[in-house]
Amino acid sequence: METSINYQPQTLTEANQIILLLQDNLQTQQNQIQIQQCQIRTQNDQIQTQYNQIQTQQEKITTIEQQYEALHHQLTNLLRGKYGRSSEKLPEGYCQLSLFDKIKGNEPTSNVSLEPKAELETVTYTRKKRNGHRNIPDNLPRVRIEYQLEDLTCPCGCGNKLHKIAEVITEQLEIIPAKIYVIEHARFKYAGCIHENQVVTAPMPNQPIDKGWAGPGLLADVLVNKYDDHLPLYRQSERLARHGIDIARQTLCDWVMQCADLLQPIVEGMKPDLLASPKLHTDDTVIPVQVEGRNKTKEGRLWVYLGCKKPCVIFDYSPDRQHKWAEGFLKNYKGYLQADAYTGYDKLFKTKDIIEVACMAHARRKFFEVARAYKTPGIATTALSYIGRLYKIERQIKNLEPLQKRALRKREAKPILKDYKKWLLTQQARVLPKSPLGKAINYTLNNWVALSRYLGNGILDIDNNRAERLIRPITVGRKNWNAVGSDRGGVAAAVIYSLIETCKLNKINPYDYLRDVLARLPNTIYRDIKSLFPYNWKSKTF
Repeated sequence: METSINYQPQTLTEANQIILLLQDNLQTQQNQIQIQQCQIRTQNDQIQTQYNQIQTQQEKITTIEQQYEALHHQLTNLLRGKYGRSSEKLPEGYCQLSLFDKIKGNEPTSNVSLEPKAELETVTYTRKKRNGHRNIPDNLPRVRIEYQLEDLTCPCGCGNKLHKIAEVITEQLEIIPAKIYVIEHARFKYAGCIHENQVVTAPMPNQPIDKGWAGPGLLADVLVNKYDDHLPLYRQSERLARHGIDIARQTLCDWVMQCADLLQPIVEGMKPDLLASPKLHTDDTVIPVQVEGRNKTKEGRLWVYLGCKKPCVIFDYSPDRQHKWAEGFLKNYKGYLQADAYTGYDKLFKTKDIIEVACMAHARRKFFEVARAYKTPGIATTALSYIGRLYKIERQIKNLEPLQKRALRKREAKPILKDYKKWLLTQQARVLPKSPLGKAINYTLNNWVALSRYLGNGILDIDNNRAERLIRPITVGRKNWNAVGSDRGGVAAAVIYSLIETCKLNKINPYDYLRDVLARLPNTIYRDIKSLFPYNWKSKTF
């Protein structure tokens, strides 16, 4: 039955039929609406599923990008470490470009704003003028060889005799290989007692190695060759063989261990002087140690501690890097401790007796590694520019008194640090936290208080490079002698490194010191041992 909108039913039955028809149409439309709603919900679910898949894929892509960035960063540093320069200087002018943030890898875009430019600085210094390529000391003995003309007749044919008016000196440096000789200790025997048949033998001074046949000079030469010139014992054995002296490597090793045992009381005696310093620099490095009975090595550690009150360096060996070793060495120390962000020192800093001072060079190195991976300046380069301005101030105040340093740092370096921190906080919100650049920023901000503590005291340094320079001879040495034979060998290395590097700080020839001390120490009582500390030592003529 069809009805129009304007149709008026004539009877009640007809009206009921129209109502039923309208209800059927309404129900049909409601069913269609429900079907469409179900379809819309299904489509929404599909869209949400696709969105979740896209989000998952985006997270995977972000993770892969971070992994790629980290691997690229590691590869760049490994290649630079193996084949590149060890210097951490960027190419000239690299930091002087307009430092806009670049979007490349982990260097995100920012608003187009010019970052502060680094100022150009001309560094000047003076040095003694050299005679060409020669630098021959005046105190070396000279052997004079004279050259004269055999015929003094004038070559022009006039028949006159030539006479000397001057001379031309040409110097040539020459060397004689090590002079090896034998000392005969002749102990006279005496007799003549009429009461008893008794023979008296003149006493001989105690020797560095009891009943040994190595003199103090030879022992000092072995120690300096190995721990200062990085010459392994087997090469020293070969060199001695060229002089017709057959000394096995194991014998040389025994000599080193016995000398270290003899010298250890000197290093132990220096420790109170070191711990009396108002500040200490410390660092550590790996030293391979052979595992007894197995053809493998383990990682030992050599820790260096440098004081400022007296020119004194002490190395300490530990079989691992547990925090108890540093805590044990520094348990009685009170003052500033400048180090990297090693967590093993945290317990010491909580005591409030030891105040943490961080190393700006460590923070800079993390940005430098990022900057080296990119050919164009970016966020890392801007960070290097800020740090460069701080180091410029340090170079200018290098020779000033501590109070003057403190005043100038407060006036000039503090505003730079304030701007630097504000800039770092801005960049922290823009970079991926697990990217190399994000890690560099987080490292700097997490250690900000310790990094800026050098402002408050003029005796403090901006970095820990003093300790790092003392670690360098060990890194060079282990490339040559590869490993120490045992934990006892590590302790011996720490003792000898301590004395050699302390000698260098005091501008003493390590060989002269060790030769003299090895001869005097066996005949020195303990209360007089302070006179043999490198900074108290006065040479005695043999």
